[in-house]
This record gives sequence, C-alpha cells and structure tokens, in this order.
Amino acid sequence: MRKTLLAVAASAALLGMSSTALAVDIGGLNVPLGPTFAVTQVYENIVTGVGATLTGYGKVDSINSAAVGTLCADCELTYQFGGYVVSSISPTKITFTGGWVKFYLGFGVDNDFNPFTSGSSAADLIAATNGSLWMTLKGHDIDAAGNTFAGTGTDIGTTTPSGSGSGLADVDTSGGGAANPFFDTNAVPALFGGGPADFVLTSSFSGLFPPHPGECPAGASCVTGSADFRGSVTAIPEPEAYALMLAGLAVVLFVSRRRND
Repeated sequence: MRKTLLAVAASAALLGMSSTALAVDIGGLNVPLGPTFAVTQVYENIVTGVGATLTGYGKVDSINSAAVGTLCADCELTYQFGGYVVSSISPTKITFTGGWVKFYLGFGVDNDFNPFTSGSSAADLIAATNGSLWMTLKGHDIDAAGNTFAGTGTDIGTTTPSGSGSGLADVDTSGGGAANPFFDTNAVPALFGGGPADFVLTSSFSGLFPPHPGECPAGASCVTGSADFRGSVTAIPEPEAYALMLAGLAVVLFVSRRRND
C-alpha cells in the first residue's frame, strides 16, 4: 500500500511538471527551457559622437537553432531598441550607457517584417512593433563607469563603420511583456550593476548594404548586422500543476509519518 501511495505521489509530481518539462508556451511561442540562444537581424542608425543615441529594430530568426516559425504558427518575433547613449567614441572603440529592448510577437497580418521588400525604415519600424509586447529588457552595467554595451572595430563614427560589440541586460519587470517572468532568472554573473544579469548581448555591425540606401547616412537603418541574445528560460507552473505537486507531497508526508509510527 505504501509503495502504491508513493507511486501516486511521484506520478502527481511528474504530472505537475510534465507540461513544462521541455518547453514553455509564452503567448503562443513555444520556448525551450534552460539556456537560450536567440539569433537576430539588426538594423540601426549611425552614431558619430558622444551624447548621440543608438536606436534600431530587428527580427529574431531562431532560438536554440530552431527557426522561430517552427515554434509558433504563422508568427514572427521582432524587436525595437533605443536609449543607448554614446559615452565614448573613437575610430576603433565605442561605449554606451543605458539602453532598452522591447520584443513583439506578431501573428497573421502582423507577421510582416522584411526590410528588403518594404518601402522605408518607417514601414520597417511599424512591422517590428505591430505585434503584442512580449518582453522588455534594460541595460545592465558592464563596468564601473556605468557602461552597458561596448564595441570595437574600424571607421566607427563614420558612415561606414564595422565591428562587433557585447553587453549585458536585465528583464525590465516594470516594462511589460508576458515573457518577463520566464526570463527573469539572474543567471548571468556580473561584476557590476548590483548583481547578476539576465542576458548577454553580442552583435556585429557594418555600414555596407543597408536596406534603404537612399535614406543614408542620416536614416534609421544605415548600419546592419546580427545580434545574439543569450539568456535562460525557467518554467512557471500553472495553479493546477502546483495543486498536483502539493497533493503528491502531502501523500509522501502521510506515508512517512505512518512509517515512523
């Protein structure tokens, strides 16, 4: 009898976790649990001096090597970023403070982001933000000076920069988004910024082949490249799952007490 009860308890606990054992559905996007590696397109403006603000937008192509289109039906995951203020700049180095990123999940008619078939960067921005707000990030300090992102390369500050950069970000719990609780893991060690971060950001950039060359050099997307977001996803059990797990634990405690009597 005790073995049967223990088996029932184990089954209840497993059932409570089964729906989130391998992935979690966040707003219709089935995101694999654990370490997450998102590969994205990025389109941004040219910054030429201290105090200038980097802004842009992009699209998430894949998560953990799976195309986003295979993780949800007729959908896209896009994003807009801004607030990255240049704190230092030279032809080979650049640093930023601040920064935010907002992700949007779009279905059906909102699955429409393609800068190389659209008419303008204004149309791109509309396509990048016309879904539902999915997650919000904010910059996390990477050094004692309060910088959140730093890049190196060639011809930085000109109309044809190229290079790469990296930084950290936190989930902005006040910024909105269904995915915020799932990514708010503090899983990235950080020496600055008051504790661990939630994401490592890396990017490459080039001033060659912008999608709307007629808008350059003053346009909104005259630098292109790719960006990676490395974070971690954790499951948040539904109330029904909590109930099953608690029931399982109650049975285990009952059997343990009977065994000790």
